[in-house]
Amino acid sequence: MLIRSVLFHRIAKRFLLMIFIIWASATVFFFVPRQFGINPSNAGFFTPSPEVQRIRDLQTQLQQELERLGTANASDGVVDELEAEQERLLRGLISENERRSTRTAFERQFGFGDPIIVQYRRYITSLAQFDLGASRRFFPVSVFSVIQHSLYWTLGMMSIATIIAFSIGTIMGGLAGWPGSPRLLRWAFTPLLAASSIPIYLLGWILIWFLAFEWQLFPLQGGWDNFNPTLAPGWNVPFMLSALHHSILPALSVIITTAAFWTVSMRGLMVNLQGEDFMVYAAAKGLSPRRIFLRYGIRNAVLPQITGLAASIGSLLTGVLLVELVFSYPGIGFLFWQSINQRDITMMTGIAFVIVVLLAVAMFLIDLLLPILDRRIQFETA
Repeated sequence: MLIRSVLFHRIAKRFLLMIFIIWASATVFFFVPRQFGINPSNAGFFTPSPEVQRIRDLQTQLQQELERLGTANASDGVVDELEAEQERLLRGLISENERRSTRTAFERQFGFGDPIIVQYRRYITSLAQFDLGASRRFFPVSVFSVIQHSLYWTLGMMSIATIIAFSIGTIMGGLAGWPGSPRLLRWAFTPLLAASSIPIYLLGWILIWFLAFEWQLFPLQGGWDNFNPTLAPGWNVPFMLSALHHSILPALSVIITTAAFWTVSMRGLMVNLQGEDFMVYAAAKGLSPRRIFLRYGIRNAVLPQITGLAASIGSLLTGVLLVELVFSYPGIGFLFWQSINQRDITMMTGIAFVIVVLLAVAMFLIDLLLPILDRRIQFETA
């Protein structure tokens, strides 16, 4: 009975759902590339590069030149030139052999020659130990160590921008839908409605054009001033001020768009609450408009807002990744784009898995937060 009551508890069910989502996503990330016949060790970095192809072309030309001239009748200058070409060819072949040795080590570590069920068991076991494997591009460096540095940038900007946008949108939307609010807020509804429909990355380009290119108030791209030799990345004041200065435009593009969306959503909720019985009863009791607005209006309208925040985290994170690409911001979005260009399969799947874990954990935490804010959920789940 105790095990059954624990399994059917609301928190336990939400936690098991989170684990199931993470496991299902990891399974998809494992089987989909292999269904298309993609071997990570054969992707991009280990295939013949243009330099290797030029070495092979040089080898063919060298053989043809030797056949045409003949080593016996060739002049000393031609022989010296051919010997130099042979030395260059040898260095190229050594480089190609090193690439093949790295590929062999990569395949040996991941066991791509093992049966698929053995690879899957090893893959799931490694993920359970927070081991995302080794990056093909930075081999043998682990994927998690590379993602970890970029994750700080993304979570720092996204969390602060989301909190600011949600707070501003909730307050402005509540005032815009309240009858006693200033008329200016009600007039601003149309511009906010237009701003809420602008994609985040498009607004980023607009901000770059005006605030960075035309008015030169903020830097165009990057996470800090890379051209300043006195700045050393770390927890020091000069570097943190430079990072904050570079993060204003990416965060501003997220704040403007999402705050406008939350304003429009909150306004609709506040308008719908005007005719509710508890609002009429509060006014009949003679409560002050401020108390009715805060305790009866905002407090009840913010609950659907929080539920909507949980549902929109996925699209918000996708927009943040595109913003990082627009601003060349050193987050996981920019790292994902670099992985696509380098065809780093392990890094791409690792980033996708980290994003899924972040979304699943965020939705789980919001599910835990809702009963604290709304006592009706506590009574229903008691």
